[in-house]
Amino acid sequence: MGRPLVAALVACALGGCQTRTPDAPASISVSADAKLIPARLRRLNNAEYERAASELLGERVSVQRLLPPDVRQDGFTLNAEQPVPAAHATRLATLASEIAHASVERNLKRLVPCSTRVSERCVGDFVRDFAHRAFRRPPTDAEVRGLTALFEQGQREGGSFGAGVELVLSALLQAPSFLYLRELGEAAGPGRRALTSLEMGASLAFLVSGGPPDAELLETAEQGKLTDPAVRAEQARRLLAKSSTRHHFRRFVLEWLEVDQLADLGKDVELAPSFERLKPHMLDETRAFVDEVMVHEGASIRALLSAGFASVDPAMARYYGLDAYGPRVSLKGSARFGLLQQASFLAAHAHEDSTSPVKRGDFVMRKLLCTTLPRPQELSIEVTIPAPTPTQTTRERFTDHVTNTSCQACHAQIDPLGYTFENFDATGREQTHQNGKPIVTEAAVSIDGERYTFENSSDLSHWLADNETTHACFARHAFRYFSAQSDPDVERSFTRLTERLPPSTRENLIELVVAYVQTDLFALRGARE
Repeated sequence: MGRPLVAALVACALGGCQTRTPDAPASISVSADAKLIPARLRRLNNAEYERAASELLGERVSVQRLLPPDVRQDGFTLNAEQPVPAAHATRLATLASEIAHASVERNLKRLVPCSTRVSERCVGDFVRDFAHRAFRRPPTDAEVRGLTALFEQGQREGGSFGAGVELVLSALLQAPSFLYLRELGEAAGPGRRALTSLEMGASLAFLVSGGPPDAELLETAEQGKLTDPAVRAEQARRLLAKSSTRHHFRRFVLEWLEVDQLADLGKDVELAPSFERLKPHMLDETRAFVDEVMVHEGASIRALLSAGFASVDPAMARYYGLDAYGPRVSLKGSARFGLLQQASFLAAHAHEDSTSPVKRGDFVMRKLLCTTLPRPQELSIEVTIPAPTPTQTTRERFTDHVTNTSCQACHAQIDPLGYTFENFDATGREQTHQNGKPIVTEAAVSIDGERYTFENSSDLSHWLADNETTHACFARHAFRYFSAQSDPDVERSFTRLTERLPPSTRENLIELVVAYVQTDLFALRGARE
């Protein structure tokens, strides 16, 4: 089947280069000197591919762990730098064939209801419908002819109608117009290109929901209506109201929090015998908590850090020592406060056999205050983690960081922030003593020239939740993820736009996304030189 697949891919690639007439840019403008996201073809990451394949076939398809891992950009899998190395292309070809075969075996009559009477019209309807949804635009006549020929070859070689369907589906699941999100636009003035309505439809869908446009959005795009910012806002709100969209926001928070790979994390079995069993429950807690905040608590970093409730199942309720379980269990009287006191975060930012003030403090600096300190290797410093001893607390072991002159500048900020979490062990379980000594969580640190003292991580979380720098930093990371780029100049353009919005909009991630899709920063792309 290799040669027919290659022929189909070439046909799809050529079809994907065809364009429509230019659309007018949106009316909410950015300044003439604003840096724009460059015109691009962006490969879907594994999660987006899985979602798009599932939508196309009308059933859940699980492929993320079967494909080579995504390249990460500032920790995010959603970015414009996803390559397609030979290993990925080879694995994808095999997977596409396997997915198509399994889908036809299970659901041929649902996929192609007219398959009981083979006819030219039936085949044509099937090809046009699936190509239309796969490419997120109407297929060209050349693409329809190529896919129809592929169906005929599959039917001839496989001896059945289903074999033809299978070969077409396999080709579509590998086609560049399926694999890539097209954001090339049309010339719209010096150095600028305006996305077409169809390009906006696909981009809006993947930005808001992490998946392809549904039938209504695709129809709206084909009618050219998405050049109107108000229509884009209306469609964004409609998609955001769907429960299936929540997974996209969950994934953003999990990747931003750096816990999405918790399933692959190991802990010392002797110190944490229940960790393997509890890992999925820890992730389920964070996912459920994010849903509660996004739907009912204003979708803000303020609420993520200080909601004051846990979304726990019985296993995690027991782990935390809570007397109830459910989506909104009060944390009053507990050492826990919000997202940063959840076991998923605490375990992900710790060592195999001990806590890590550096990992936890560094996260606060990078992901909540947007302060990036130089890595040790950039300063030619050899890192040696103090080995655990039976006579010292972790805090005592790490005091050398602030006495060693080569480490002091950075660790005088990082470590105190991390010390506030020391009442939680390497798996997120609360602890009051270590090696027979009481845990000390109080710490003082200088941030932007101001001296702050925090009693513990709950006190720190409260301060962060009310800090405008934290809100702006979280918005910047959200923009980085949802727009799939990390250019500081582009992010400055976004920041300038958000500064014009009311505080209630800037703080609410849902409203911020809706506001963004109405701007020229969404509708325009920078021309590549």
